[in-house]
Amino acid sequence: MDGNVAPGTERLRVNQVISEKTVQTVVRGIVTVPDPKPDVEKVLSVDKSVRVRSVQILPDKVIVEGTLILQIVYVAFKPAQSVHHMHGSINFTTFVDVPGALPGMDVNVDVTVEDVKVTRRTGRPEEFDVAAVLEVTAKVTEVMDIDAVLQCPPGCICETQQITVDNVVGAGRRQVVISEEFDVPDEKPAVEKILDTDVKVEVTETTVLKNKVIFDGIATVTVIYVGMLPDQPVHSLHRTFRFSDFVEVPGAMEGMGVKFDLRVEDAHVDVVKTPECIRLLVDIILKVTASVVEPRQVEIIEEIRDCPNVMPTFSLLKIDSLVGQEQAQVILRDVFEPPGPKPDVEKILETKVDKVTVSEKRIIAEKVIVSGFVDIQVVYVALEPDQSVHAVHRRLPFRTFVEVMGARTGDEVEVRANVEFITATVGKDGRVTVELILKVTARVTRTVQKNVLTAVTPVVVPPPVPCPPGETFEYIVQPGETLFTIGRKFGVSLNQMKAANPQLPDPDRIRPGMVVNVPCVPKG
Repeated sequence: MDGNVAPGTERLRVNQVISEKTVQTVVRGIVTVPDPKPDVEKVLSVDKSVRVRSVQILPDKVIVEGTLILQIVYVAFKPAQSVHHMHGSINFTTFVDVPGALPGMDVNVDVTVEDVKVTRRTGRPEEFDVAAVLEVTAKVTEVMDIDAVLQCPPGCICETQQITVDNVVGAGRRQVVISEEFDVPDEKPAVEKILDTDVKVEVTETTVLKNKVIFDGIATVTVIYVGMLPDQPVHSLHRTFRFSDFVEVPGAMEGMGVKFDLRVEDAHVDVVKTPECIRLLVDIILKVTASVVEPRQVEIIEEIRDCPNVMPTFSLLKIDSLVGQEQAQVILRDVFEPPGPKPDVEKILETKVDKVTVSEKRIIAEKVIVSGFVDIQVVYVALEPDQSVHAVHRRLPFRTFVEVMGARTGDEVEVRANVEFITATVGKDGRVTVELILKVTARVTRTVQKNVLTAVTPVVVPPPVPCPPGETFEYIVQPGETLFTIGRKFGVSLNQMKAANPQLPDPDRIRPGMVVNVPCVPKG
């Protein structure tokens, strides 16, 4: 307990929710098919996601800048009607009115794509019209100290309730620079000029140590570039890589929880030309914030009565209270043959996870439904005389649920999924079998709002003063008192009290702190 806190009182350092609002916004734009891709006959499917690029807090407002990212599968406008895939993105800016928000406060922004329509433009088969409906939620919080009175004052009756709070131990912030150098895939032309770069990062695992938080993550870089070819067609390529770093958080200890926020502040891709080859170098600047918390159960006092000798003070506590955190394991299995023109498999060298993506999460009664996919890579020796090495990429979808007692629709949920084990084998028929174990963790919280007793002030009764009959004296109303109980205390009837207080709008409804007149009565 803090040495400056009164006995019977406990200091709670919490992320007080200032306000939370949700708005819907419509994003419109045009996506163009890159030059080497054929024009569009019909859209088959659209995978969509959103990356928040920057968030700015103004008085009573949160500005959000982001990018809508689309992965479009379509039938080509050709006689063979082959199926093709392309990437597109549309930048947007929107805002959320959040009363009470001020610069310097913390904000958590969540953007969900509720609906997206992608249609081929009339007369322009190389272009798509895009219209997406986004749901943007902004929750503004501020770290506050609240001194909660946990012992009921003697002689009083207290109503209590036990709640779980995430007591904030400390927070750390820093900028992190991650770099990766990589080759252009063999099937792609060399890079002449970079046109656009998109970067998506996510934290896959965090570990709290003494005064420090270690974090692991995945960065996915998409590069749009002009190919080094006579007709200079536009191409795109993807690169996914892992990174690890740390944030210092004084007071952090092993076993504590952590809330993590990771944002891309800047990303730049350079073309590195050497006599041997042309490579790409990506530098990403991340803004990292880690808040270490320790769950604590406290029995707060939310009502006090029959206490004439003290004046209670209540403060509003509005926090995210933990409902529950549970885990589930999923076993995924995939059997496949190398796609043409890949050669058959002689021996598997390596099987690794590129990334795990949670595409959907929702709560029904005491269950969190989770959907997503795992992208893997299998590196193998080809069943050929030269025994060349090849790689096959596969995507394994999953859908599962995690039971969290007490969870209900409307609660907030954080989901984290990571692969604990993966293996691949090749059978006599040349088919590859991949098996993996996926651990899914769901943490459900609910915003609770409580009046918490934070101080009790003794009521000092002044010494009696001469009170001539026929006159009145002023009296400060205490909690739980009425004109009737005040009059009874001084030997005055209710009608006399009402007659002495014509200024009261409603004599039957008075509040603590009001001043009323009490008639003087003869003694003896």
